[in-house]
Amino acid sequence: MISLLKLFRFLGPTLLFFGTFVVLPPLALSYFNNSLDTQMLNIYLICLGYSLVILFTLRKRKFSYSPKDGFIITFLTWLLISLIASLPFQNEDMVFYDALFEAVSGLTTTGSTVIKDLSQLPDHILLYRQLLQWAGGVGLVIVVLAIIPAVSGGVRVLQAETSGFADKSFSPRLRETARSLLKFYVLITIACVMSYWAAGMTWFEAFSHSFSTVSIGGFSIYNENFGYFDSPAIELVAVLFMLISATNFGLHFLSLTKRSFKYYRINDEIRFFLGMLLVVVLTSTLTLYVKEGFNINDSIRYGFFQTISIATTTGFTIEPLSTLGGFVGFFILMAAFIGACSGSVGGGIKVWRIFLMLKVGFSNITKIMHPSAVSSVKLNGEKVASSQIEAVFSFVAIYISFFLFFMFILIFQNVDFFSAFSGTAAAINNLGPGLGDFSQDYSTLPEVGKYALTLAMIVGRLELFGVLILFVPSFWRN
Repeated sequence: MISLLKLFRFLGPTLLFFGTFVVLPPLALSYFNNSLDTQMLNIYLICLGYSLVILFTLRKRKFSYSPKDGFIITFLTWLLISLIASLPFQNEDMVFYDALFEAVSGLTTTGSTVIKDLSQLPDHILLYRQLLQWAGGVGLVIVVLAIIPAVSGGVRVLQAETSGFADKSFSPRLRETARSLLKFYVLITIACVMSYWAAGMTWFEAFSHSFSTVSIGGFSIYNENFGYFDSPAIELVAVLFMLISATNFGLHFLSLTKRSFKYYRINDEIRFFLGMLLVVVLTSTLTLYVKEGFNINDSIRYGFFQTISIATTTGFTIEPLSTLGGFVGFFILMAAFIGACSGSVGGGIKVWRIFLMLKVGFSNITKIMHPSAVSSVKLNGEKVASSQIEAVFSFVAIYISFFLFFMFILIFQNVDFFSAFSGTAAAINNLGPGLGDFSQDYSTLPEVGKYALTLAMIVGRLELFGVLILFVPSFWRN
């Protein structure tokens, strides 16, 4: 009973946030367009009503949240919000599993879609899709970096999920940290809106695409995605804010509070991240020009924009990945496995984990060549504990297991290997666009496959351990 009360208490502010920032704006837009969405109205009233009930009944109750409570409540909250978020899509004559896929894709900032023609959707539903991604992005930052560590023992539980190198960037007062992160998220959203408008978008386009840009989401209101605009200026704005959102928010927080950019220069993860992007961009650009026959301008443009979009797990496209040639499409898709930095809203394995594994590898090579040498693995000048190294390798092993599991489900649904590989990669890395059959959308994916990738998107967003631990019998023992 107490556990249920904890869940009910947690859902109160969550549903209030969802109703106010995700449901209310498109509801208002539908009203002003003389097409009031009664389904959205009902959802908003339910969210508001539930929040008020919690406010007057459980607000003053003091609950002690254990790490176990944190994992259970976070997972159940994701499931319940996903089910609620799917209702407006069902109202648009989508079957349940398609609506759930679309809602989860938005909330997890994945950006995969089952909708063939976005032009058939009313403006308020298009705005709703974009806001789902914005809410999912800020939700991740606050839950992972602020709410869950507030649980007793939560920091220890999340050792395998966070870098541990951003902790000093934040205030020890977690509520203050959460508010600061939310303020920064809103600030960069506003800056992105103004930049898009200045670059040539309408206000509706600017707001809509800002929501999916700063969240590393990838949804667009047009079938052609960013190819609709055909504007290098707009693409440059998108790249800038994709990089900001794919970088550790702790570094942004620290740099702003200390008013110094040196923290970016001395951070090993961000330097490796930018170096990796540079290599991938140059390789893609040269391949497009030399091998695929693109002219120099298009090679630079596609190589720059599409590479950064995919590598940061945003998923915006100028052209479908399949049109760039087999090598380039597959190459930048593989970069998405590395993903964004820790403490960001991006997906993937995370840059710091890959960087740490490489450092461990080079350290072992050094020991083989010089057995008597004393070497230790360091990040940002600090020695990395062996337990943290073990956690990283465990994470990657589990990641591969989950990836193969979901991929084989698709293969058993008669999806070809190439499409199954790219679709699974796009889902578990919260990327969006795939290759093969999924270069445009996921409408052709069988029902079982859609359920599988829906779960894969949630697993990727909660970073594996947050889901896997729920299936360990000892976790449920008192």
